[in-house]
Amino acid sequence: MIEDKVYAASSILVVGAHAFDAEVIAGPLAAAAVKRGASVTFLHLTMGEQGHPCLVPAHYCVQKEEEAGRAAGRLGVTLRSLGLHDAFLPSDDETALKVCDVVRELKPEVVITHWHGSWHKDHRAAAHLTQTGIFFAALPTIARDHAAHTPSLLLFGENWEDDDGFRPEHLVDVSDGFDAWTEAVREYELARGLSSFPYVDYYSALYRLRGCLRGTRHAQAFAAASHSWNAGSGLFAPPAGKGSSR
Repeated sequence: MIEDKVYAASSILVVGAHAFDAEVIAGPLAAAAVKRGASVTFLHLTMGEQGHPCLVPAHYCVQKEEEAGRAAGRLGVTLRSLGLHDAFLPSDDETALKVCDVVRELKPEVVITHWHGSWHKDHRAAAHLTQTGIFFAALPTIARDHAAHTPSLLLFGENWEDDDGFRPEHLVDVSDGFDAWTEAVREYELARGLSSFPYVDYYSALYRLRGCLRGTRHAQAFAAASHSWNAGSGLFAPPAGKGSSR
């Protein structure tokens, strides 16, 4: 069961296009996993600095960095940022290698990112960069600062902006992390009314809805990578039952 694999992981990496994305695609799960002893890292590819109607991007970037730090503290996760430019997130090999470096350094068993079916170009780029970064991370012939590593599970989280073709294949009980998530997202002005979209109302209701279907108080929905992608990403992993020197 996917839920068992997620909560058995000692290290989880969540890759979001902007600060606040990781919090909504996997925030409650992250808080629940931390309570179970996992080390969880949020990698914000950009800070989402273009999203304020009044502040210039440089000033909003500083605000988002502070908000992201406070949110991470409430969830119990570690924060990373690549410092790339919001709205101009490149989907190229050079950037994917930066994601590869984080994957190799942290060696997560589970990686979570955006679903690729999105109207938002940065979200589509984040999905591509994460998959390519994992591919590069697995290749022992690519020399980087850290040894090759292959995560055992790649999941795509549910986001209202990424709904094109998304199917809620796996429902994970996140009841233990919901209260921490509620406090964490409110650290962002974006969740407190900056946007016309009611983020807190929407996601609170969504997690409750998924929980009703899961048979728990709250749950988050995820899609999994295809069987062929899983097989391909595992080509360079050690044979089952044998240890790895990586």
